[in-house]
Amino acid sequence: MYAAVVVQLEAPGLNQPFTYRIPDAMTLQIGDAVVVPFSAQLATGYVVGLSPEPPDDIPASKIRPVTARIENGSAFDRELFELAEWVSRETLCELQEAVRLIAPEVLGSAIKTTLTLSEDWEDLLALTRSQPQHAVADALASLGGSATPAQLSRLLPTLKVGPVVAELRKKGALSETRSVSLPKARAKKVRILRLAVDLEVAEQEAARMEKTRSKRQSEMLRALIESAAPTQPLGAPPNAGIAIGPGAHASARALAEKGLAAYAEATVHRNPFRFFGMVADSAPPLTDAQAQATKEIGARIALQDGSVTLLHGVTGSGKTEVYLDLVARTLAQDQNALILLPEIGLTTQLLDLFKARFGEDDVAVLHSALSLGERYDEWQRIKSGAARVVLGARSAVFAPVARLGLIVLDEEHDGSYKQDSSPRYHARDAALRRADRSGAVVVLGSATPSLESFYRAKMGRYHLVTLSERISNRPLPPVHIVDLREEFRKKPEKRKPAAAPGAGAAEEEAPSPARSIFSVALMDAITDRLERQEQTILFLNRRGFATFLLCRDCGHTPVCPHCDVSLTYHHGARLLQCHHCDFRASAPAGCPMCGGLRIRPFGLGTEKVEDAVHQAFPEARTLRMDRDTMARKGAHAETLRAFRRGEADILIGTQIVAKGLDFPNVTLVGVVSADTALNVPDFRSGERAFQLLTQVAGRAGRGGRPGEVFVQTFSPDHASVLRAAEHDYLNFYAEEIETRQELSYPPFSHMANLVISDEDETAAAGRSQIVVETLRQAIETHDLPVTLLGPVTCPLSRLRNRYRWHIVARTPKKSTLLTALRAMLESLSASDRQGLSLDIDPLTML
Repeated sequence: MYAAVVVQLEAPGLNQPFTYRIPDAMTLQIGDAVVVPFSAQLATGYVVGLSPEPPDDIPASKIRPVTARIENGSAFDRELFELAEWVSRETLCELQEAVRLIAPEVLGSAIKTTLTLSEDWEDLLALTRSQPQHAVADALASLGGSATPAQLSRLLPTLKVGPVVAELRKKGALSETRSVSLPKARAKKVRILRLAVDLEVAEQEAARMEKTRSKRQSEMLRALIESAAPTQPLGAPPNAGIAIGPGAHASARALAEKGLAAYAEATVHRNPFRFFGMVADSAPPLTDAQAQATKEIGARIALQDGSVTLLHGVTGSGKTEVYLDLVARTLAQDQNALILLPEIGLTTQLLDLFKARFGEDDVAVLHSALSLGERYDEWQRIKSGAARVVLGARSAVFAPVARLGLIVLDEEHDGSYKQDSSPRYHARDAALRRADRSGAVVVLGSATPSLESFYRAKMGRYHLVTLSERISNRPLPPVHIVDLREEFRKKPEKRKPAAAPGAGAAEEEAPSPARSIFSVALMDAITDRLERQEQTILFLNRRGFATFLLCRDCGHTPVCPHCDVSLTYHHGARLLQCHHCDFRASAPAGCPMCGGLRIRPFGLGTEKVEDAVHQAFPEARTLRMDRDTMARKGAHAETLRAFRRGEADILIGTQIVAKGLDFPNVTLVGVVSADTALNVPDFRSGERAFQLLTQVAGRAGRGGRPGEVFVQTFSPDHASVLRAAEHDYLNFYAEEIETRQELSYPPFSHMANLVISDEDETAAAGRSQIVVETLRQAIETHDLPVTLLGPVTCPLSRLRNRYRWHIVARTPKKSTLLTALRAMLESLSASDRQGLSLDIDPLTML
């Protein structure tokens, strides 16, 4: 037998499986992780095909055997591998990258390379003047004479370690060994105690022990009897046994010595639900509109026709109840369901509803906040069929769900569904492809569908189902647009400003922090809600305290040394941080350029909003949700649970708070600045702004009390702001789609963003010219109708020490675009492809 193996090596030209002979004593199946020889080294890989005969073009004598099978279970089946192949074709990524999507890191192993200094390395390098060689050797010596290349690179961040290591190997100054590391996660095993006699004997012995003062042994025996009884919880195995707690080992040993119990090993499921605990209400009766929607979509689920339905429902219309009903219909047909969500915060809220409706044993969750062990256990529960309903973020679209009958993408318009690193796939596209192959029905849900999805529904490619009213006929909240140009012409309240972030006298008067952030109308509305014991959400899509520091003596602004952006000021930690590469530095007390003390924070972030709330409303209890406060595991669930229980009056956050959250006591939403979404150099900025404003406005008035929204902006006449204030998606769509058609923007074209980056600015510019000329030649050779723009510098011209140029390609058909790009890639040399990234149908051009 022969196996086709996708080798997991980072090298160009590996965009295909390689054939290996399967040793007679080894049994393999598709999805198995293996160790194979590749060139002069060992590599890990995944089996993607099996055949009794070798390929016609390769002599059997030339085919090398598989070295070993990595024992961790099969990672995927043929259907998922076909999905990975599709991702590779559609995004033009290497096949091994796409396979990693369906074979999560928790299941695989890696080849560990260890570098070891020879005993006579000092003598061998005595006459060498190469500073890099001495630096690497000295670094290895400081690490005890042995280390991995990654450890060396961390110790020598400015040095390219690989070529230097190769030179040292030639001299015999170091050796290189490779070994297979264990999988990053495996099943968790614990030692337990099980009953070793029948229940009648155990009952008699327990009663006897109670009379002989063997109380602890009796209690443990009673626990063992209960674990083996037929009335134990549903799903528990017979004679499940008990864990041996601290201080119980003597009793366990005594029972084992008496032959009443026996030690055993059990697999423990690491529970990812321990952070989730909000009480879910019982299922409410469906409204007429919901019932009609579930009837219509349910008929397609019964047919398993692979159809796509766009569920367009206004905020608060009850789309989640529709999802729950459709999942119930799917399970009733002995099929399984996959629910995709754009944010971990939404997972927190929906998970409780799904657990309450379908039971914890039937529900699994997959997202990046889980530990490796939790992800491993959830993946295995899904693959075995133990969990029939899967909730997860973008990558869960590749979960090994068997008998898949329904895929739901909640908030389908959200940009989080597009991966921003290779492979740059969109989860919506992957879901549609998976459904097309399996017959599963896809439901795309949103109050503000992407223009592409709504256009496809209008063209008849998707079914369109509409929920046009809120549950119980609750009104959509009125939206008040506050013109900040007029607001800040008013005479402000005066105060003496604090000297921030460092020392220095404060000489001029300035408005209070709250008055410079909140309009009079918004402050009055917050005061009113506090008095009525109702809750408020304040939204600003920018974290930190201030967007930059500015010296008012010389004009200096601290910028990131690795990126062409100013550093964001975080007041609580007195820290300057780059939100692109995560560079951090202490905030200076004075200007590092001129030494002046008048260095001030400018701009606005969620941390500053929270600070202003505390100053204006000292009695208000606040919570903040942004990337800074949500970094700790379980923080999403804890924060949302606390807010739902009324432990805070005001929730302040970035776009996390704008998506799908449902708090009945929230009657006020304040958009601190709508302009952060509008002032972006991207043709989609208007659409994104409309979606964000509409979504966050929809958080108000979802309970029995009416809501109200205030949107503060310097652009009160912007179409996105006006239409969002009217909750008017249809007119926004009509106006925006007309503009897109005039300019040949998506959905009337397909685009690719080609980014060329290099640490050397001249090299990046030169290579961008080579790429565009090669692409232009490919277009002419194949006579393709593709328009090119650029190369020009990217809006973010330098990131992580790399200078960036980009080229935009546009054409009516995606197949045409892929043909041109494939021809270009085939013509480019390996060196000219260095630093080149491709984004097909990009959501941003930054």
